[in-house]
Amino acid sequence: MAKNNGKFTLFFMLFILALTLCLVIGMDKCEFATKKVAFDSNCKVADYDIDNKSDNNFLSMSKTSTKDVASGKKIELLCLMYHNVVGNTQKQGNYEVKQSVLEEDFKELKKLGYKCVDRKSLFDIVNKKQTGKYVMITFDDGFYGVYKYVPSLLEKYDMKCLVSVVGEFMDRQDKLTYRTRCSYMNTNEVRELAKNKRVEIAHHSYNFHHIQDGRRGVKIKKDETNDKYTQVFKEDTQKLTSKLNGLGVKVKTYCYPYGEFCRESERVLKGLNYQMTMTCVEKVNYLENKNSLFLLGRINRSANYQNITNLINKACNKK
Repeated sequence: MAKNNGKFTLFFMLFILALTLCLVIGMDKCEFATKKVAFDSNCKVADYDIDNKSDNNFLSMSKTSTKDVASGKKIELLCLMYHNVVGNTQKQGNYEVKQSVLEEDFKELKKLGYKCVDRKSLFDIVNKKQTGKYVMITFDDGFYGVYKYVPSLLEKYDMKCLVSVVGEFMDRQDKLTYRTRCSYMNTNEVRELAKNKRVEIAHHSYNFHHIQDGRRGVKIKKDETNDKYTQVFKEDTQKLTSKLNGLGVKVKTYCYPYGEFCRESERVLKGLNYQMTMTCVEKVNYLENKNSLFLLGRINRSANYQNITNLINKACNKK
């Protein structure tokens, strides 16, 4: 009898352990699910929870019907998010691609029927309801590799791009006399790149490209009032805006660091007459009007993906 009781006790303990493990895994999955973007069969965002100060309807959702998608009667915008570009003999990282890889991407996008656009042309496209497949090439953080390798490829393949810069990174590079593979552009290089008609310089914050003091990127803190946040975010935004204005650059696009945003950040930027904002929500965008150009989703171009088609299929949750 004692032996049976021992077996029962062991079985009961194993059962409790298994149940606890299932609950923990379940909680982790639930936590992940609240942050993950859900895609439907047409690769459109189904739901996205911004934060506890926002409602679930704040992120503008495409109203393009399944019928329109199937028939091709839509304005489809694929935004690709690159970071650094390195030489062909260098090793690629998660946020780096070789010059040759970028060139192959440009070739493949053309074969897939995508037309490369910038912010200005997008306004004309949505105003005139010009349905089709469009792609926007973006580079975050203002790496020197973009300055060094990208312009010649833009010219060769008749492409355009958007380069978002961080004021703090530019200032830091101004004080350095050496280069590494992870160097950023200095102020003069940003000025020179901005003269290229194929390049638009975008805002990536002055000093918010951090995760510190309870803030991730520009997102409002949990214990921060809307008024305080508005003041802090507006000051940071205007600081880089003034710096870029001094270079002859007028910025109309804001790329959120880490893709983090909130209702208040959108209010500030719209009040400052920004025309487009970009997140890191991995989705293909379906546009209806100029309001569709806010909170655009972008797909990170990691070197881990073999090619653009593979990347798009992964982001669209296709097998």
